Amino acid sequence: MKRISSFIPIFLLVGLIHLSMTTITKAAEAPPDMASGLIMQMLTFEKSLMATGGDLTIHVIGSSALADELKKSIGSSIAKCKLAVVTSSGDVPTEKVSVLIIADSKKVEQAIAYTRAKQIISITNNPDLVKKGISLGVGMNDTGGQKLLVNMTASKAEGLNWKPAILKIAKAVK
Repeated sequence: MKRISSFIPIFLLVGLIHLSMTTITKAAEAPPDMASGLIMQMLTFEKSLMATGGDLTIHVIGSSALADELKKSIGSSIAKCKLAVVTSSGDVPTEKVSVLIIADSKKVEQAIAYTRAKQIISITNNPDLVKKGISLGVGMNDTGGQKLLVNMTASKAEGLNWKPAILKIAKAVK
């Protein structure tokens, strides 16, 4: 079984810090393979999600390619949790999931209503959606590097409890 540790190798952390501090004019959507890896790593920074242990379920709205990439990690450990199920559709799921990933900008309002009502984490691979109320965004900067954003207001509304270290690698937005 693969394990994704809450420990991020120092070279990765230094690279992420450097990239998050770079001035960028516009962030682009992260491709599915990059987004999948970043999402799996970033989940380790949410204290309450990781403290409970057990199975994680992820639902992706609007990107079957991203869901397919995440499915490759089913069975992987993420801190004390294990990724058990990844589903996708064009809409919010009918059942409660652990994580909702929004790749369709037309579904942001509906997704935010869902995540706040269910008190679950919202993530996107489109950094522009973080300013619209998604808690966590992963993307690419104008040089093709990683771009990480965390919306603290949205995070509070979803009942999230981030480890302070997230602010060393992700840019906070309101």
